[in-house]
Amino acid sequence: MPLMKRKGRKIWTAVLLAAGAVLAFTHCSVRSLVYLPPQPKDKTAYLQKRAEWEPHRRTFHREGASLSGWLIEKKGQPLLVYYGGNAMDISMMLPYLDQFPHAKLLVNYRGYGLSTGSPTEQAIMGDSLAILDDVLKETGRTPDDVILVGQSLGSGVATQIASVRNVKKLVLLVPFDSLLETARDLFPYLPVKLILPDHFRSDLAAPKVSCPVSILAAGSDEVIPPAHAKRLRDCFSTPVNYQEFPGAMHNTIWHSPGFDRAFAKSISY
Repeated sequence: MPLMKRKGRKIWTAVLLAAGAVLAFTHCSVRSLVYLPPQPKDKTAYLQKRAEWEPHRRTFHREGASLSGWLIEKKGQPLLVYYGGNAMDISMMLPYLDQFPHAKLLVNYRGYGLSTGSPTEQAIMGDSLAILDDVLKETGRTPDDVILVGQSLGSGVATQIASVRNVKKLVLLVPFDSLLETARDLFPYLPVKLILPDHFRSDLAAPKVSCPVSILAAGSDEVIPPAHAKRLRDCFSTPVNYQEFPGAMHNTIWHSPGFDRAFAKSISY
């Protein structure tokens, strides 16, 4: 009998170790799907391509990481802060945003572009909030001078920041209600709550937001179905301007008829 018990314990130990290994592997795999940081192979070529904005390039230092970005100051104008998607080098938004008169702050997450470190929800949120506060202090602005724009993954960042800072406006492009619920749609047979490292619960942050909100959703979004944007819309207690672009997909919403006009209106002041 003692021999059988020892064998049983060994079997269960092996099963638990195997399960743990599978969960650990899946955890890493899921993280690699959440964060797809673009990194330049040639730093010189990368900077040359963005030479027009070189005078505005800034490096912010946070807890051992160097975060690369751009601060384009326009005295007397509100500060537009842009948080990008999970596979986006934020500098790709510089040419598009040039047409607007706002001051602008765009910073790559850890591991993205020339930023060092590894991205996690805790790191991204800590970095983003600290950098915003530092820039507000440096430029003599208050949160009421800030318009937050969050795209895809960045919608989770922007919503959480708006829940703890009384900003002027919150603009969300192709957003989710929570990364957890989006992952459940994509991986219905996996225990995503156990294996997804970061949840980005915009649905929990939204009721704490006090500013006007605009949501621009893609009607045929294959990554974050518009049902998530609608659920997020219903979580806010403040006025929400919701606009859905029929036929638009996650990365093509920019080309939808009327999108430029809708975006310009959403960031107006």
